[in-house]
Amino acid sequence: MRLFLTWAMLMGLTFAAGLVNAGLETGRFGALLVLALGLVTIAKARLILARYLRLETAPSWLSGFTVPIVAVVAIVGLSVIAVREPFLRPVGATHAAPVVPQR
Repeated sequence: MRLFLTWAMLMGLTFAAGLVNAGLETGRFGALLVLALGLVTIAKARLILARYLRLETAPSWLSGFTVPIVAVVAIVGLSVIAVREPFLRPVGATHAAPVVPQR
């Protein structure tokens, strides 16, 4: 039963990540949605580490694995926010065509 509940939580978090991704495609609230996606990613990683690898019985090991995961997610999230234009442009949007002077 415990394995099924963990699987159900992971599926719920995957669904949440899909909703966040759909919001990212609209181009609105970019930084907040990147933060939400990072939090979902961290939650999924902790569930897998704690439940499937049984690191909940060894809290120091769980923390030892969680800290680098949080650091990587933070670096990636901040990088996406910093170079937001190429990644968070709405679907179908293109750069404006260069203006060519008429003769």
